[in-house]
Amino acid sequence: MIRPVALLGLLLAPAFAPAADLHLPPLLDTVGKVHRVGEGPGTKVTVVLFLNPSCPLCQRYAPTLNKLANGRDKTVEFYGVVAHPSVTFAEAAKYAKEYKFTFPVLFDGSAAMAVALKPTAVPEAFVLDDAGQVRYRGRIDDWYERPGKPRDKATTHDLKDAVAAVLAGQAPAVAKTEPIGCLFEDELPKADTAPAKPTFTRHIAPLLFARCAHCHREGEVAPFPLLSYTDAKKHARQTVRVVTDGTMPPWKATRGYGHFLDENHLTKAEIATLKAWADAGTPEGDPADLPVAPTFHAGWQLGKPDLILKMPEPFQVPAGGKDIIRNFVIPIDVPEGKMVKAFEFRPGNRKVVHHALCFLDISGQGRQWDAHDDGPGYGSTKGGIGILPSGSLGGWAPGTTPRWLPEGVGRPLMKGSDAILQIHYHPSGKDETDQSEVGVYFDKTPGVKPLGGFSVENWAIDMPAGEREYKLKGEYTLPVNTTVVGVAPHMHLLGKTMKAWAETPDGKTVPLIDVKEWDFNWQDEYLYRQPVRLPKGTKVKMESVHDNSTSNPANPNSPPKRITWGEGTADEMSLCIFEAHCDTATDILRLVIDNATKNKVVERFGEPPPWARKKK
Repeated sequence: MIRPVALLGLLLAPAFAPAADLHLPPLLDTVGKVHRVGEGPGTKVTVVLFLNPSCPLCQRYAPTLNKLANGRDKTVEFYGVVAHPSVTFAEAAKYAKEYKFTFPVLFDGSAAMAVALKPTAVPEAFVLDDAGQVRYRGRIDDWYERPGKPRDKATTHDLKDAVAAVLAGQAPAVAKTEPIGCLFEDELPKADTAPAKPTFTRHIAPLLFARCAHCHREGEVAPFPLLSYTDAKKHARQTVRVVTDGTMPPWKATRGYGHFLDENHLTKAEIATLKAWADAGTPEGDPADLPVAPTFHAGWQLGKPDLILKMPEPFQVPAGGKDIIRNFVIPIDVPEGKMVKAFEFRPGNRKVVHHALCFLDISGQGRQWDAHDDGPGYGSTKGGIGILPSGSLGGWAPGTTPRWLPEGVGRPLMKGSDAILQIHYHPSGKDETDQSEVGVYFDKTPGVKPLGGFSVENWAIDMPAGEREYKLKGEYTLPVNTTVVGVAPHMHLLGKTMKAWAETPDGKTVPLIDVKEWDFNWQDEYLYRQPVRLPKGTKVKMESVHDNSTSNPANPNSPPKRITWGEGTADEMSLCIFEAHCDTATDILRLVIDNATKNKVVERFGEPPPWARKKK
């Protein structure tokens, strides 16, 4: 289990990006890279441009589009999208290469992005703001009066002007123009339904490559790969079963109740497509439709770290048995305090590393725990790290994208700190060895504001044996203006659901997160696409439901027993943890101290370690 206070500040803070009501799916580009549209570091504006290789204007506009993309502000994402059902992946890849596009050209095999945005012609541009709203759609400029009739040169630059206006926080002077080019003639699938006659190469491979391959590939934590037709066909009906019942992909937050980075739930249309393909006998399809398999960066994704922290020695993971949670103490040699701008975890053995959290310890107590435990690292008797951490660097789970913190904020790293790397191991069926490492990136800019956190919790737990709907509520009033960047619900094996929201002083309700099917083995840290600004006096509320009956297959007790609050996994907790920053360093300190005081942190977690307790 994870200690509640230890979770304060563990979230990887997100870059600003669209909290779109539209569902813009992750897509592969023509060279095999997966893109999550609008989720790049610092993104404020996203341009989506529908193209067709056979359209003469899509060909003639290539230099203009490259010029726009090359000269764009670094906070603008620029994508081409080929979505016509009659165009193969091979044709799209040839087009992107021949016309030397300097921006990603995405292949929308199922036309999911086209269904969401509904283009009427190509080229047609869409400009989205950082709230995910379409602020402009239409032509690139007025170079062409109509197909086949160009002017000497463009006199209005609609797309460029729209991007500039949205970047400046203004509405474009013209929100919609008529796109000039080739009509989008292919019939698109209806929303939430499968395309007609889905095939592996056209519809299933892009879905599996973008949604599943980060785990379902050789050397990763998933039990089998899903990168070939043979792989997918072999597991077709099992795949349909687990996506239909919500087991996979392991994303527990309810769509639309809060907007998060890296959302990995499937849409109704995607689930219907998988089912229709399996029911049709798993047809392979046209080889020309098959996209390039995704590529995965083997090195540090954020570049060379300023500091690398590695487990002092390898840890042996047995072939079988229960999952293992182990804590590894790593001294940090820095001559002075630092502000951390980014954190990147590299698992030494992806087959067995389920997830990891990296805490900070200024007290030296982690070293004492380590000294009193045989073998590499130590295991806390309570399941946590055994101490109150002084901070954290972040967390990792399969599929996590390392991200830079927003400009102007960082995680404090004090001189003399140790890192305590807590790793959850999942035995693979054979003996394995792991020696994971962490990359740390410093922010050298003066005046960086520190990130901190707070939790909403209820520790007055007295759950009768057999109770199926045990409800708990928590509430915390913010003492200062607060900007929330991430959230981590936390319960143990009896947890069933958790919902959190905020009620502002002016009566507004802000949805924060809703987990309808809690799974202790897939607890996650959810990073908001847009940080949530909450004014002083806002009440942040949480409600959880727990099942202590025989109908809960995760119940550790048979027959069920009375359960109270505790740190052991067989005990129970109810808390929701938020990472946040404030207007000033004084305010974030006030927030953290006020929250810790009201949650009685020291009283509840101040017990000495087992070896320091007096024997009765």
